Amino acid sequence: MSKFRRLLLFFPMVALTAVGCAPVPESADTSHDSLNVVCTTNVVKDLVAQVGGDRITVTAIMDGPGIDPHTYVTSPGDINTLTAADVVVYSGLHLEGQFDEPLESLRQRGIPVICLTAALAEETPSRLIAADGDAHDPHVWFDPDLWGDCAVHFAEQMGTHDPVGADDYLQNAQAYAAALSAAGQTGRDLLATINPQRRVLVTAHDAFAYFARYFDFSVEAVQGISTDSEPGLRRINELIELLCSRKISAVFTEQSVSDRNIRALLEGCRAQGHTLSIGGVLYSDTVGEAGTAEASLTGALLHNIREIADSLGDGVAP
Repeated sequence: MSKFRRLLLFFPMVALTAVGCAPVPESADTSHDSLNVVCTTNVVKDLVAQVGGDRITVTAIMDGPGIDPHTYVTSPGDINTLTAADVVVYSGLHLEGQFDEPLESLRQRGIPVICLTAALAEETPSRLIAADGDAHDPHVWFDPDLWGDCAVHFAEQMGTHDPVGADDYLQNAQAYAAALSAAGQTGRDLLATINPQRRVLVTAHDAFAYFARYFDFSVEAVQGISTDSEPGLRRINELIELLCSRKISAVFTEQSVSDRNIRALLEGCRAQGHTLSIGGVLYSDTVGEAGTAEASLTGALLHNIREIADSLGDGVAP
């Protein structure tokens, strides 16, 4: 039994929130058992790994750029991995739509289950973007300010479970928040080449509302926030009309979503005499393959920004 599990016998389980990325300080204490942390997506995994540093080992259930968290269903092997964890971390706001029952089962077993967006959901006034009914858009990692705040809050909560590492967690989270902020400013510089008339981001599903708010775009998507939704012919025709009237030159596919609907837009625009191309493949619900620059959130974000700037901008981006 790890030190962390022994601590759970004496301390009540605490609901935790989000994470971030930063190098581990040289002063970090390494004389401890690392905590076994299991995450849902590789976006979450990247953030948890960076805040946790060498105090944790981390794995993800959905650890690949082509996996759709909206529709993913856990397997028996996934359940075994989750129940062996010291801590389980998920993004929340119904991003992982099929995980509600397994996560509740873990809580009842006494395993800490951390929702990264829990603190954001409790804010008044809320900085979350509203969706249908009482729901909120779960793609908050595309707003560097929101995700940086989640990182600091997560570090504070982790410190209550691992007091020896509290300073390390907080320093890592603060450095990650600063790195996100710097990436955001770089993104604004790159996207400054795009004419306001063409600052319209058309994607496969509605994952970029936080990105659009942060970088001053409007965003249109074929599918809704969840890829469970299916677009009708009316929605396809609305987007074709928008693309033709605004003379928008490019639309974007996504790593984890089929390009079928995007290709329908290309065909519709071609029929009306408007030349439309696929500007690139964006990371939306995942980050990139391990070992690539896009395997981190900042890397995936900057990849998206460069693809958009190159396809919609006036000339070569700086």
